[in-house]
Amino acid sequence: MEKTGVRRLICVSAAGAFISGDPHMNRLVKIILPRVLATQFADTRRMEDLVGRSDLDWTMVRASRLTNGPATGRYRVSPDYPPRGGRKISRADVANFIGAMLTEASWVRSAPALAY
Repeated sequence: MEKTGVRRLICVSAAGAFISGDPHMNRLVKIILPRVLATQFADTRRMEDLVGRSDLDWTMVRASRLTNGPATGRYRVSPDYPPRGGRKISRADVANFIGAMLTEASWVRSAPALAY
């Protein structure tokens, strides 16, 4: 990216990798999910750490549980953790959000979470 002058990077991350800090998440889920997906979540946190230390104009899209549903355009976005009660989102709506980020200057150097 440095060689070509590209500044914008949008990464798909996982809201679940940061579940322990989510003030709205069920306590039991906070205990079980990180243990079940420990390896995957460690990779996700490492990716966010590496990209976050770069000087790029990055956005880490923290998707909640992905589904194969259709695009609705009715998803919610919030900083860091999924909106209260938001547990899933379709891949199509994540793609819609990413497409919008390519033409907007919002959410630069931040990690918005997406959910219904």
